Amino acid sequence: MDNKIDKKKLLLGALLKCWLESEFLGLFVFLFFWAVSKAFGLFGNILFGVVGIVTMFAVTADFGLKEGNKAFKKVSLHGAEPCRDFGLAIGAVASIPCWLSLLLLGLSKLGVLPNILPAYKIMNAYFFPIIDIPAHTADVAEMHPACFALFLLIPVIFILSGWISFRWGYDQVDLKSKLLYKEK
Repeated sequence: MDNKIDKKKLLLGALLKCWLESEFLGLFVFLFFWAVSKAFGLFGNILFGVVGIVTMFAVTADFGLKEGNKAFKKVSLHGAEPCRDFGLAIGAVASIPCWLSLLLLGLSKLGVLPNILPAYKIMNAYFFPIIDIPAHTADVAEMHPACFALFLLIPVIFILSGWISFRWGYDQVDLKSKLLYKEK
């Protein structure tokens, strides 16, 4: 009987599955956006930006719900140590590549590193259409410093998605019945 929750494995899974899967699916969002960006204009940026964010949120939420459910079963059936708020750690670890790429972009903006804005956009492909609105050029020198406030949302979305979804899985929240049926 396995009565321990392997938190290291969960964190590694969060990093690999959530971020890499979001990046992979984000590349498809980016390709579709790129194909229609001229025709759709700003509406395309907003539309595909929302699709990218929802995709990223859904990938992380799927992981969090499943792992939260597994953790609850280990706690309730096998006496494992309770870990209801471990989703915060899952979301934080999944957001590490975003924080690193944002740090590198900041160093690039300060002139410490060469221009990495194009690489930053690709490293955050699921958010590319939104990034492209305030930072439309490929030169970090032309990017307004206020863009960093917007770019801080990327890792925060990972953190919130991981935290909320793990807690819902752990608490056995049935989203289907909450969305489809009214509670009396």
